[in-house]
Amino acid sequence: MIELPHFNPMDMEPEVQPPKVTPPKVKPAEPAAAKPPPVKLPKKEEDKSEALPVIPEPTVEMKSLPQRIVEAIPTIPQAVNTAGTSVIAVSAALATPLLLKAIKPTIKKLAKKLQKALGKKVKVESVYERRKFQRSLRK
Repeated sequence: MIELPHFNPMDMEPEVQPPKVTPPKVKPAEPAAAKPPPVKLPKKEEDKSEALPVIPEPTVEMKSLPQRIVEAIPTIPQAVNTAGTSVIAVSAALATPLLLKAIKPTIKKLAKKLQKALGKKVKVESVYERRKFQRSLRK
């Protein structure tokens, strides 16, 4: 006999009544807390002889516009360092496609030789791939 999935509904017992829910009792509000009396601090008599000396604040010198511009110009070592870094970054970005064209065929040849040495079957290239490789050698 094949058992099919089925549903068992809950048993309803009409004789059993659920317990009555009573709302929680409200606690009476607590009387306002009595305010503490204000604290009176004793006053100190200041000795004028022991008072700390007043230090005058240093005045800020306003510099002229040309002087501020000259101070903002970077020093020669800073400028050389920044220029060198940017030249290296730009040249690396521009040389990447050329390096890939030079390195990719070499890596393919090495991979084929390794596969032959390990005894694995080398994937046979299509005519299109062989022509493409020959044309890349001419350039």
